[in-house]
Amino acid sequence: MRLWVLGSGSAGNAVLIEAGGSRILVDAGFGVRTLAARLAAGGVAPESVEACVITHEHTDHVRGAAAAARRWGWALHATRGTVAHAPELAGTHVHVFDAGAALAFSTMDVATVRTPHDAAEPIGVVVTARPSGARATVCT
Repeated sequence: MRLWVLGSGSAGNAVLIEAGGSRILVDAGFGVRTLAARLAAGGVAPESVEACVITHEHTDHVRGAAAAARRWGWALHATRGTVAHAPELAGTHVHVFDAGAALAFSTMDVATVRTPHDAAEPIGVVVTARPSGARATVCT
C-alpha cells in the first residue's frame, strides 16, 4: 500500500491511496488542474483513479470532486448528509452511504467511521488493502 498526501489545509485536501494496482482518492478539495498537477508529480494519471470518497461537504474537501468525476470517470462516494449539504455535487451521480458503512473497491476495503466535525455527516476512513492486509486511516 502506498499513500500520498496531495494537500492538507484550508486551500484543499486530497489523499491518494494505492494498493494492488488500484487507486482511490479520499477527498478532492482542489480544482481539476491542481489535482492533475499533484497527481502527475507522483507519476499518477488521473484516469487511473477508481473512486473518490468524500469525507464531508466543506469546500476544501469537495471542490473538485464533481468535475474530476466527469472528466476522468471517477466514481464518487459520500454520505447522505454530505451530498445534501454540498452544492458542488448537485447534478452529479454520487454513490450514497450512511456513516459506518463498508465500501468495497477493486483491491481495497474501506470502513467508514463517523467523526466529530462541524459538518452534516462527516466520516473518516480505514482502508485495508486486500492483497497485503496493510491498513491506512484518514481522518480530517
